[in-house]
Amino acid sequence: MLERVEELLAGFDSAQTPRRARERAEELVRTVVAFYGEGLERVLTILHEELGERSEAAFARLCEDKLVETLLCLHGLHPIELAERVDAALQSVLPYIKSHKGNMEVSRIEGDVVFLRLEGTCDGCPASAATLKLAVERAILERVPEIREVRAEQSETAAGALTDHNALRMLSTA
Repeated sequence: MLERVEELLAGFDSAQTPRRARERAEELVRTVVAFYGEGLERVLTILHEELGERSEAAFARLCEDKLVETLLCLHGLHPIELAERVDAALQSVLPYIKSHKGNMEVSRIEGDVVFLRLEGTCDGCPASAATLKLAVERAILERVPEIREVRAEQSETAAGALTDHNALRMLSTA
């Protein structure tokens, strides 16, 4: 990899167009990131081998540092599964949600988007979108760097109730 980095750097002098220079720069960044990722993975392997049973505590401590945690995520090396970290973030705000007689759970995770199912008084509540945005989304985005968006899904019972409500409203105005 170091040889490739040197080749790419030398190639900047001969880049004939800005586009070619940009392509070289992008490849250089990808190569350097991959190089550091491999190095970081080796460091973690050595730590795990040397610390044995204590390695879990060491990894947890590393993940408390936001910069280190972000690097681990960038290289796919985070020791805790994505779904488990999302759930931990959700659990941190669940007491607040429950204090408003609501509940929520992760429906699914697709790529960098978490889908939540709102339940209880949160389900169908106009303020639930604001609650989701302010409390839940913030907790997840702060604790799980790979996640970029949190979306609320309406439960089947709320969708049915909304349809029934609209039907009744339409009948009463007819």
